[in-house]
Amino acid sequence: MNDFPNLFSPVDIRGRHYRNRLIAGPTLLAHAVLFIPEIAENVYRMVENRAKGGFGAVSTGEIPVNNEEGTTLFMDRAIDFVHYEGPDFEKFREYADRIKKHGAVSYLEFSHEGSHAPAKPPYQPWGPVAYVREDGVQVQGMDRKMMDKVCEDFRTVSKFAKACGFDGVLFHGGHGFISQQFISPWTNIRTDEFGGSMKNRARFPVMLIDAIREGIGEDMVLEFRFSAEDGVPGGMTISDTVEFCKIIDGKVDIIHVSNGLKWRGNGTQTFSDFFDIHGVNVAHAAKVKKAVTKSKVAVIGGINSPEMAEDIIASGKADFVVLSRQGFADPEFPNKAREGKADYIRRCVRCFQCYPGIDFAEHPTDKPFWERFSPEQIKQNVTPSAMGRCAINPNTGFGFYPDRLPAPGSSKKVLIIGGGAGGLQAALTAVGRGHKVTLIEKTGRLGGLINFTDSDNDKVDIRNFKNLLIREVNESGAKILLNTKVDKSLIEAEKPDVIIAAVGAHPLVPGIPGIETAIAAIDVYNNTANIGKTVALLGGGLVGAEVGLYLASEGRTVTVVEMQDMMAYETLGYYRNALLTEMDKRGIHQFLKTKVTEITKTGVKAVKGGEEIFIPADTCVFSFGMTSNSEMVKEIREMAGAVPVIPVGDCDKSGKMGDAVQAGHMAALSIV
Repeated sequence: MNDFPNLFSPVDIRGRHYRNRLIAGPTLLAHAVLFIPEIAENVYRMVENRAKGGFGAVSTGEIPVNNEEGTTLFMDRAIDFVHYEGPDFEKFREYADRIKKHGAVSYLEFSHEGSHAPAKPPYQPWGPVAYVREDGVQVQGMDRKMMDKVCEDFRTVSKFAKACGFDGVLFHGGHGFISQQFISPWTNIRTDEFGGSMKNRARFPVMLIDAIREGIGEDMVLEFRFSAEDGVPGGMTISDTVEFCKIIDGKVDIIHVSNGLKWRGNGTQTFSDFFDIHGVNVAHAAKVKKAVTKSKVAVIGGINSPEMAEDIIASGKADFVVLSRQGFADPEFPNKAREGKADYIRRCVRCFQCYPGIDFAEHPTDKPFWERFSPEQIKQNVTPSAMGRCAINPNTGFGFYPDRLPAPGSSKKVLIIGGGAGGLQAALTAVGRGHKVTLIEKTGRLGGLINFTDSDNDKVDIRNFKNLLIREVNESGAKILLNTKVDKSLIEAEKPDVIIAAVGAHPLVPGIPGIETAIAAIDVYNNTANIGKTVALLGGGLVGAEVGLYLASEGRTVTVVEMQDMMAYETLGYYRNALLTEMDKRGIHQFLKTKVTEITKTGVKAVKGGEEIFIPADTCVFSFGMTSNSEMVKEIREMAGAVPVIPVGDCDKSGKMGDAVQAGHMAALSIV
């Protein structure tokens, strides 16, 4: 029985058959296959796996329509859109071939970033009006000759998409790109026939749409991505967007409703974060759907469940649901939903590991990320090669090809010590490769440190992932021993061929006078009843920020004391933006560049700017980082004798949940 009949109802558009209402949206720049050869195969597999996974349509990431005024990042040269042979043509045709061979409708996405395009001398960005950007770059206001030139570029790339064999195109006109710049009264202050009324502001975007249709003809699908709102004061609102969509109704086949401005990231819900509701753009899409009669409507934005997707389609709020980051978390989302396995979908937790983004909302004293991190750290976090790795799906990451690793020569006996995220994933992977697994956990429950999510309502999605991991391990056939500590007799009884040690870490406790009266951050969730109304939180790193948010949500007044000159110093991008914004919303006070000297019964003594201060508090909580349980690993090695021991997760190197999941997976893959 199909639990989601509306979601899996087929539809035909211009002779192209959509087997369901799920579209795999664009992720990563499509031109990566040209300019970053070491990840090209990963990028192809990214879209192919989504087609295999059952999506009705699959889109590539975006490409710029030219490498001049409309260029984008990581463009080494212009793409040859004119010749329908040669390496550029073949590389883009491969996208279409890989998507279509699995029964999905294939899209090529393209864009023009307008006034926010990177400056590439001798070219300058073009936009609705001339002005000097915040970064000092001169933007040229477009005249009719410039508009005609851009229309021709769109026509050319559209013909190219058709020649490559794509079924349709995805014209990205949203996220603050050129079409949105003309529609928005915030950026279009022209007084000629391209400014003023909506009819005039829509004139150039309509010219672009018409050029695309001329390029692709009448037998290809034109999906148009647009933001519902700018998300800034004085910017475009949903009312503007609805009025514009009435003008393009029928000119485009699908109106794809997104939101915000790319360079503002999650600040305008262009990328929703874990504090946002799921389906952030559904209400906007419903207004567009109500206003148009000819075009279909698609919606994107934090949708990670087939239940919500079914409701969106069934209620008539949209005709299609677009999933992007969810495609990293589980490309089999459609197949699992259709086959009655919806409870086994790994649902995106919106952690931004696949697409970190960059900081946009630093506090006045913050250092920008390029000053906080080494070039190597930046390369590992914010370049295309670093993207695409999912915290909850370890079979992701560019440059990683699990099928190229050696297969096990025989079934091994694997003993896994520790039932946290790393140990659980190691067990699943090892069983999946045919090994016999025993997992022991010293406490009475699996889950380890991420069991804190049972109490933290900001982390419901991670809680669901944790519960899925536990359920999958319980059903895997692995032998699970709870309330069991490792000792030599257990190892001798199990006779393992390999041991995976996933024994975690413990809080770092500095020698601050009075620290024995404070509570470690990781123990807060089980001690809420013993925490007073005012809390001094010592340490404003990532864990401290998250614990502070939890305490504030529980009604506590929280003050963070941090030695660094900024909060969450060790993280970056959209995740950090989300933390800082939410801390401000919840009224969390911050003392930066402040050193704690003593903890007392009534508060904290500290030094800031050479002056002694006192911060009153009923309870003190400390978060100074974690220390790997390396001594425990050493003891396990001694007990194991000649049996190889592989440390994973925090006991090897303290990190985030995704690091532990990946490490457990890789440890199991190494057993051959």
